[in-house]
Parts: sequence; C-alpha cells; structure tokens
Amino acid sequence: MRPAYSPLARDAFEIIQRLGAVSKQRLRDALGGAPSLAALDRALGELWSRLRITRVDYKEGEGGFWDALYRWAPEAVRQGVQMSVAEALSALISQYLDCMVAAEPAEIAEFFGRFVSQSRVTESIYALLAARELNFVPVGNKSSLQVTPSRAAPLPRARPAPKRHSAV
Repeated sequence: MRPAYSPLARDAFEIIQRLGAVSKQRLRDALGGAPSLAALDRALGELWSRLRITRVDYKEGEGGFWDALYRWAPEAVRQGVQMSVAEALSALISQYLDCMVAAEPAEIAEFFGRFVSQSRVTESIYALLAARELNFVPVGNKSSLQVTPSRAAPLPRARPAPKRHSAV
C-alpha cells in the first residue's frame, strides 16, 4: 500500500512535472499564491523524503530549484525501480554498517524497522550472515555486526628454482 500524498504535495508535483526545474516562489505562484511558505516547505519535504523530487540548483534571490528525480537521475531511478525490497534492504544495511563500523542486530532492526517490518530486517541480516557479507565482532561483552573486510587475493608464493644436477 502506497502512502498517500497531501493534496498540496500532489499539486506541487504535477507542476514540477509540467514546468521542470522550478523555484519555490515560482511554484507558489503557479499554485495560485495561496499556500504559505511553511505549507509549501512541508509539501516539498514530503516529496523529497519519498524520492519524488530533488534540489537541482540554487540562485541568489530565488533560492533552491526543485525538479522531478526521474528526470534528473533517470538511470538511478530505473535501477531503484527494478530492485527488490530484500535487495535494497541488504544494500542499506551494509551501508549503515559501513558508517557505524559495528552495530548490534537489535539496533539495526530498530533503525530499519521504521521503514519495513523488523522481521524483514532480521531476514536480511541472516541472509547477509549466510553469504558471509557480515560477521560478528566482540564489543565489550556484546556481539555486534560489521561488514566483513574484503580480503586481497593472496600473492603467489615465489617457488625456489629447481636444483639442476650437473652431469659430471
């Protein structure tokens, strides 16, 4: 089930789709000048937080310019649309652990539990552990997860030259 957008956010997105990159003031004028700046900020924040728009420019006197994300980064949007929830969640957990260095599984589940069910987070953690992408590391008296360090390919050992027997 998709979350519903506010009426102002829907109207703002339609205008951004139609006009392209637009400043907040121009957007407000296109909406009839009725919404307050605070209401427009909320609508833009709603669209931005759900990856519908992104800020693409800033001009002195006009402020930030907003455009539809699919127009600004079409390849990234196309890749995101084709990605499964499990695949995306695994990538996000790995990125999270890269930033945090190490975290307890409950901490990870609590953080991502705001976006997806905690059972999905737990499944992704188990899948990453099974694939040896994550490993446990002791931190004090607790076990935390971290991204498994990548191993460099071992260098081939130099073999001693074969002994040559001289025929005497």
